[in-house]
Amino acid sequence: MKKSYFVGLVVVFSLITASCNNQFLDKAPGVDLTEDNAFQNKASLESFMATIYGYAMNSNFRYRNQNNYSTTVGVGGTDVIHPSASISDEGDASEANFVNNNRWNEGDILPSNIVVREDYRYYIRWIALRQIAIVLKRVNEVPDADEAYKNQIIGEVRFLRAMNYMEMVKRYGGVPIVDKVYEPGVQVDVPRSSLEDCINFIVADCDAAFPKLPAAYSPTQTGRAPALAALALKSEALLYAASPQYNTATPYISMTNAADNKLICYGNYDVNRWKLAADAAKVALDFALANGYGLINDPANRNPKELDNGTPGPAGNYRDSWEIYNNKELILTYQGLAASNISNAPLTLITPTCYGAFWSGISVPLNFLKKYEKLDGTPQTWDDAGGTDLIAKYAQLDPRFKQTLNYTNSYFNAQNPVSLIYDGGKDYKNCKGGLWMRKYIPRAARTGSPNVVLNDVLFRVNELYLNYAEALNEFGGPTAEAYTAVNTIRTRSGMPNLPTGLTKEQFRARVRNEIAVEMAYDDHRFWDVKRWLIAEEEGVMQGDFKGLQITKVGNLYSWKPYTFEVRRFNKQMYLHPFPQPEVLKGNLIQNPGW
Repeated sequence: MKKSYFVGLVVVFSLITASCNNQFLDKAPGVDLTEDNAFQNKASLESFMATIYGYAMNSNFRYRNQNNYSTTVGVGGTDVIHPSASISDEGDASEANFVNNNRWNEGDILPSNIVVREDYRYYIRWIALRQIAIVLKRVNEVPDADEAYKNQIIGEVRFLRAMNYMEMVKRYGGVPIVDKVYEPGVQVDVPRSSLEDCINFIVADCDAAFPKLPAAYSPTQTGRAPALAALALKSEALLYAASPQYNTATPYISMTNAADNKLICYGNYDVNRWKLAADAAKVALDFALANGYGLINDPANRNPKELDNGTPGPAGNYRDSWEIYNNKELILTYQGLAASNISNAPLTLITPTCYGAFWSGISVPLNFLKKYEKLDGTPQTWDDAGGTDLIAKYAQLDPRFKQTLNYTNSYFNAQNPVSLIYDGGKDYKNCKGGLWMRKYIPRAARTGSPNVVLNDVLFRVNELYLNYAEALNEFGGPTAEAYTAVNTIRTRSGMPNLPTGLTKEQFRARVRNEIAVEMAYDDHRFWDVKRWLIAEEEGVMQGDFKGLQITKVGNLYSWKPYTFEVRRFNKQMYLHPFPQPEVLKGNLIQNPGW
């Protein structure tokens, strides 16, 4: 097999490390910090840890600094980019300024533009990994830190390293494993590691981090990695490892040299990978429930009756789970988003212009609306002929529909109490799907004061239930435990249990639909449809994307499906291409099809 070296990034990694002896490290505001004094005392190390979190923590709102396309530019601010929802069937970004998301829908992704069109943090991760390597090498030098504190720091940075590698594996498959500081002038030859080695590396870091991390932090330290975050990340890594994209003898496209296929898949199918994923999810779930985490599940709030007349109704358990700041369902959140109103990022990027935002928000296609079942658990009908019963159809849907989406005649906020989403209504402009994404936009959000802080969630308890159910079914069919896990999620939102007697294939379809609805707009769908290898299916990331043409006649709202866009998904897009400048620096093996 041809030997391949990841020279470009690792040489930069080495050079940046060398420069720390003469220049300030990236640091918290007002703190002069070099590598030599970062370990002088506990206070200095805490300042360095704040820097590391800034580089290592990703965000569902996909923040980056405008100039962070270079490894030599620091994270000087939070510039928020449109989330991934409009790349999949969750949404459509009709605003022309969201060109990078729209290019995905046109299949126009290339090695030359992947950094600006999705992986904004590509170079930032390598800076974070260099910082983490420095800490692991020198943490024992801190004279006033006891062993418990040093162990916690080791646990935090090993978790952060694992999380950054997981973000790369989702995008690229196997990547170079860089786990130490390289000295200046030393030739560094680090090849891409196999997918299996990368998964093992992530799992090993999670296993090492877990016992060193606290179960919880004080409120002033919210955002630091708790022990449950390591278990949740391990659950995610093993779930991906077991999924069709990776757990296979035959990749979606073969590498030019078939011997290199292990860079992007295991090279064999092993059903026991699903067992490992199920076990990891169960351990995480048990730990969560034993340590104060859990679903928000007030029986009286499972099926709130939205009033739809300009008056806000009850919030609902599901809305509370994403709207109440730092609630018990949230395992790890990015804490770098400042309080904002609809005129500022990130709210102005995800709120429709008609409600006072500067950019357009995310319109929701009929493709995704169809995933919401009726209250009795059966599919809703959306016939091509349309009808005049739109409000009645909405009223029949899963309560999570009204807690997730902004729909015709719904309450938005005090400034816009009734949503006028119909032909001629002010809220219909650019709304190709006929609905707007509501999730993440609190009712208290408005133009002007007061400002609100959004939950920017990386891991939450509900996904552990769904990870467990999916993995159990794929390993041995729909067991009682798998049913219980899914039904627990459904019950807290007033939905009936899944029907008994489902086959493995039927249960798979139901749990995947449940994942889509429950985890909507949480930066899961884009990755899920790829790990399941369903992106090419009609209406997922390819083919006709439909919306509702809505017309008001008297007090009735008629609706009719129409095609607003035809999207294209090229098979090589199941994995990202490595950036072309990095490929040109050496013999980095590019992913297939690019």
